[in-house]
Amino acid sequence: MTSRLQVHLSAKNLKNLGGLLSGVSNPFAVITVRGDSPNNPPHVLGQTDVVFASLNPSWSKSIFLDGYKFGVPYYIEVGVFDFDVSQTGKSARQLAQMDAHSQQAITGDASNRNLLRNGKFPHKIMGTALFEVGEVIGGRGNMRSKSLQTGGAVYVHIERCSAEGEKGRLRFQLRGRKLHNVQSIGKKSSPFFELYRKVERPTGATWMSVYRSNVVKSSLNPTWNQVTLDLEATCNGDLDRAMKVMVWDHRRGGKHKTMGEFETTMRGFLEAKEAGDNFEFSVMKVDKDMGNVLVLFAELFQADAENGSVAVTEADPASALPPPEPEKSPKQAKPEFVDYLSGGCQISLAVAIDFTASNGDPRQEGTPHYFHPPESKEWNDYEKAIFAVGSILAKYDSDQKFPVWGFGAKYNNIVRHCFQCGSEVEVEGVQGIMDAYRGVFRTPLTMSYPTKFTEVIQTAASYARHEQEVSQEENKLSYTILLILTAGNIENVKETKQQLIEASSDPLSVVIVGIGEADFKGMAFLDEHDAAVEEGRDITKFVRFNDYKSFNALTEAVLDEIPDQLVDFFFERGLLPGQVEGLDQNDVEVQDADDDDRTFTFLG
Repeated sequence: MTSRLQVHLSAKNLKNLGGLLSGVSNPFAVITVRGDSPNNPPHVLGQTDVVFASLNPSWSKSIFLDGYKFGVPYYIEVGVFDFDVSQTGKSARQLAQMDAHSQQAITGDASNRNLLRNGKFPHKIMGTALFEVGEVIGGRGNMRSKSLQTGGAVYVHIERCSAEGEKGRLRFQLRGRKLHNVQSIGKKSSPFFELYRKVERPTGATWMSVYRSNVVKSSLNPTWNQVTLDLEATCNGDLDRAMKVMVWDHRRGGKHKTMGEFETTMRGFLEAKEAGDNFEFSVMKVDKDMGNVLVLFAELFQADAENGSVAVTEADPASALPPPEPEKSPKQAKPEFVDYLSGGCQISLAVAIDFTASNGDPRQEGTPHYFHPPESKEWNDYEKAIFAVGSILAKYDSDQKFPVWGFGAKYNNIVRHCFQCGSEVEVEGVQGIMDAYRGVFRTPLTMSYPTKFTEVIQTAASYARHEQEVSQEENKLSYTILLILTAGNIENVKETKQQLIEASSDPLSVVIVGIGEADFKGMAFLDEHDAAVEEGRDITKFVRFNDYKSFNALTEAVLDEIPDQLVDFFFERGLLPGQVEGLDQNDVEVQDADDDDRTFTFLG
């Protein structure tokens, strides 16, 4: 399962690189993709618009990213630059007064056409930051931030593109009428409007800029340019998504003054046009009426699938629209995995490690538990699997606390089929898992028999129920993944299968990684669950560690069934993604900038 994503960028407290003569910086951002490794050669994915004279830009152009898959690292790099206006043949003031599309046609073409001037990139770099897409999606409100080298921070917000949303474009034109002047005596306001879409994030809804109009100089009855907006980029294909129009008085220094606002939807523009002069939007500032906005023109375009062109709807655009969607029951629209993450679902990781005698003598080189000398900087296969899978799943666990259990060791002549590894009930981070694993060999254990999973599965199911109960107290969801690392075939197949069936009623998946050279034929039943004839749901995946040549290939194989298992569990119980409440830049912890020597490569 892959997802198409929208990436939205903003920044805060950037350092002004403009100087005394140039004024305040004009920042824009570029995203390059590095794929499954931060060291891969980059290629340019997209560029935002330029926000003139601003050190706290919220860029209105979203950038689309295809092919995100849970369990596969996906690195993007964000570079923030101060745009060099001199190459365009226009002044910063002229460009700032254009609408977003016209301005970007100039600034985007210019920056791509003249990337190098006398062997140098013409724009001043304000900083770079590397993000892993899974970390952003796993963050609160699907947002992460990092500091930039010259100062300030860049914020990345990611939203899944709706496969069910309306495709096509909306062309419309607005006119202000009798707007209130907010200029000083003797001057008239120069209005422009900005269109925002509503975004639900933890701690409350927020508004995200998706378009900015041209500036109409010295007019309280402005007619703004006609604009055509892509529905996916603007409202994610939802004609009934809350939108907001803010009207501003343009100020040369970038500190624009609000003239008022109103809320509507993309459908609302079409319905307002149908009503004609009989309907105007009231522009409000606090509780004061600040004038009106009239929709002069609004028309929906639908894509022509046969030849790729765009066909205009008939004369009555509102009647050609799909009707507003009624309230949906859970059975009407099945969410995707990313929707649950966006809704605040926490992924919890639990690890269980095999300490049976089937691993051989850990002091002998070549056995699965053998620890290489520190100077070799080599890991055994248990350590490699913990790091590979743990590093991916830890990104989705907000508290970074993980229980680590062992099984198959004998203490005081008693075989323990589930015991705590480490001094804490939950360890911190992937390094904590590693330390807890290594620490077991400093205890008086005897590696024993048999290889038995039932107790760790039972313990994990209980842990998963507890995590879900705690989350539901905060109106959230939790799902646990049990990672079992083993070097031997299990001996109690029937009992294990029954335990997995019982655990399938809990928010739990079990992934088992076979370590070492055993044939693991006895594990075949783990991938043979038939829901049509057997009780329970399929919650198990088994892979052999030695079948995979890289960490990324291993984690992709181990985790590829998790998204479907999670969605099926919650959806079948009528538990839809939470309506998380909002989050803005002030709620996001700014991480330090990457301290490596990576150079941002604009050309790819």
